[in-house]
Amino acid sequence: MRVRKAANYALNRADILELLGGIIARNTRAAVLEVRGQDFVTTLCAKGLTEFAVVRHVLKSAAPGILAVMGLQFGYLMGGSILVEPVFTWPGSGTLLGRAIVNRDVPVLQGAILSLALIFVATNLVVDLLQASIDPRVRRA
Repeated sequence: MRVRKAANYALNRADILELLGGIIARNTRAAVLEVRGQDFVTTLCAKGLTEFAVVRHVLKSAAPGILAVMGLQFGYLMGGSILVEPVFTWPGSGTLLGRAIVNRDVPVLQGAILSLALIFVATNLVVDLLQASIDPRVRRA
């Protein structure tokens, strides 16, 4: 019985991550193709850099947009967990919020929403700091 619960839990989380992974992969592909069409990539190839070095430069230039999408997808993941957890009877923030709404427990509801908002803001702060460390153009702005 315990193995079945673990497999069910892993399968449901894998479905959610698969959806997010597809969105992130599509945006990564679009960003990389956009950067590959820029003039500096042609210059790098003309200088004789290896394909690995060119791809490294392309990914470094495309990374800020990809990080922004990942941060937003994390927010969607948190919002989706609020809906998914009660359906599968998983304990978590969604179950807590659902019970607080049913019981009209306003302080618990406010605390849970505040904590989720703080997590989302902290995630966006980390994404912004990562973008600034990767892209020097962001640091100057």
